[in-house]
Amino acid sequence: MIEYRYLQPSDAEVAADIHIEGQPGTVLTQLGRPFLIQLYKAVCLSQWSEGIGVYDDGRLVGYGAVAVSSARFFGEFKWKYLWRVALPAGLSVLKNPRIISNVIEGWGYADKVSSPEREADVLFLGVTRDYMRHGLGPEIVRYMFGWAGLVGLRTANFMIEKRNRPMRWMIGQLNDLYIAHEFEAYGRTMLFYKVPIEPNLANAKLPLGQPYTHAYVYSKNGKNAP
Repeated sequence: MIEYRYLQPSDAEVAADIHIEGQPGTVLTQLGRPFLIQLYKAVCLSQWSEGIGVYDDGRLVGYGAVAVSSARFFGEFKWKYLWRVALPAGLSVLKNPRIISNVIEGWGYADKVSSPEREADVLFLGVTRDYMRHGLGPEIVRYMFGWAGLVGLRTANFMIEKRNRPMRWMIGQLNDLYIAHEFEAYGRTMLFYKVPIEPNLANAKLPLGQPYTHAYVYSKNGKNAP
């Protein structure tokens, strides 16, 4: 039975494995599995992020992870969680020193496409190989948008490799999207899509269950709602 519900800290290890399978060779993957486990625990524990998973008979087979505010989420992650993976991440760097330059380069792109308040950045969206082409990805997006509308976000941002045609096709089905930036990253052309939340709420859905930590909620005037 397929269900869509909020990611929990206990899902972090499987989430890390799905990330590694879906994004081999990227900066976050190069930092190692222990790093990714802490990252996805933080996604569940922080008020500046949320994860929405798709489960088949209770087994996580795909998910979307979103930062309500990337600046606040990664700022919190650096001082609250990064020390826990300093040793394994350091060993990964020793094995592949180029990771350092990749991380520095990645920070530069993050600054280039930095998102203002009330714009959510999609950190990861994907399903395991066995569940591809079953319509799970677009369905995760519908649940992500339902949650995004609930917490008062205005826009969802997706950074997608230009040659990733399946993902571009999937995002292309959304309403009123546009490409805000196109740039080179590690020899690959990346597209930065902005998708407004409001025009995509008609088909949006809300995940089952409750988030482990409720995300920051924006009121109409931009301040935190009670």
